[in-house]
Amino acid sequence: MDVRALKAGLTPLFLPVPPMIERCLGYRGEGRFVALSWEHFDELCFHDDFLNCGTLDSASWQLFNQHPFVRLHLRPFDFGSGELPARHWLLLDRKTRRFYVGERDAVEAFLEAEAYPAGKTEGQHHRETTITLDEFIAMSGNIEELLGQEMFSAELMKKLQEQQAVCSELREWLERLG
Repeated sequence: MDVRALKAGLTPLFLPVPPMIERCLGYRGEGRFVALSWEHFDELCFHDDFLNCGTLDSASWQLFNQHPFVRLHLRPFDFGSGELPARHWLLLDRKTRRFYVGERDAVEAFLEAEAYPAGKTEGQHHRETTITLDEFIAMSGNIEELLGQEMFSAELMKKLQEQQAVCSELREWLERLG
């Protein structure tokens, strides 16, 4: 367990971390710690490693979050709903493969402390925001305008097939848990 996470008031979970969770959710960052949260106003899943934040694959989040074994571990916490914002965020330590849970402010403060140890802000990078393909399509309104050419359509289909394959991996992994 990470002592810094414990000192920050985060609760360690004894929930195994799926080896493919980052790929399945669509997290492409490099942060050791990444927070996962559900935002009710958009009904989207988000990631935040303090230097990079953006949306994740919401269907994959639901697949993971709603599995009975996972629900047992997450039940005491409030990860939000379609009506209410999340009070807690799920934090993944990608190095030790452990989940932690904390209130939103505590997780954000922890991520900031990890990004800028000892309050060093010299040479800070600006936080970047990324969006998923689903969010981009939703914002643009019309997929046909987005596709523009058939070659892009083939690339989109390939990405969707890859996403379906990794989600199948997650589903199989979860089924082995019980």
